Order: sequence, then structure tokens, then C-alpha cells
Amino acid sequence: MRDDFPMTKARIKIKNPAFLGEPGPSTDVGHEVSKAGLGVILCAAAIIGLNGFLFFIGGLIKSYGITGLVKGWIIACTGI
Repeated sequence: MRDDFPMTKARIKIKNPAFLGEPGPSTDVGHEVSKAGLGVILCAAAIIGLNGFLFFIGGLIKSYGITGLVKGWIIACTGI
């Protein structure tokens, strides 16, 4: 008995956009799943990064500039 998973043997056919109607090269299912997972991770990272940027802009606006933001950050971290 081999140690291969049945899922690794599955293949899908994709169409070549240059020649419609002709079958494209075979692609592993694992490769396609990896591409989808990478897309989800990149979208989540973009949302988190945008959220951090917007919080930074909100802090700048609330503290009336960069000096007020830095001063407030130092006070918050040191407690002085």
C-alpha cells in the first residue's frame, strides 16, 4: 500500500485563454488550493494594514499633529 493521499492524484483541466476551446495543461488541485489560500491571506493582510493606517491618521487628527501624537505615545508608554 502506498502512502499517497487520493487527493494528490486529482487533476483539473484549465482552458488556455490564448486558444479558446483547447484544453490547457493539467494542474494539481493542491496548487490551485494554495493559490486560493494565498489570496485569502493577502486580502486579510491588506485589510489589517489599511485598518492600521486609518487608525494612525485618526490619531494624528485627534492629537492635532505629529508632535502631539509622539508626546501622547511617550506618555502612554512611560506613564510620566
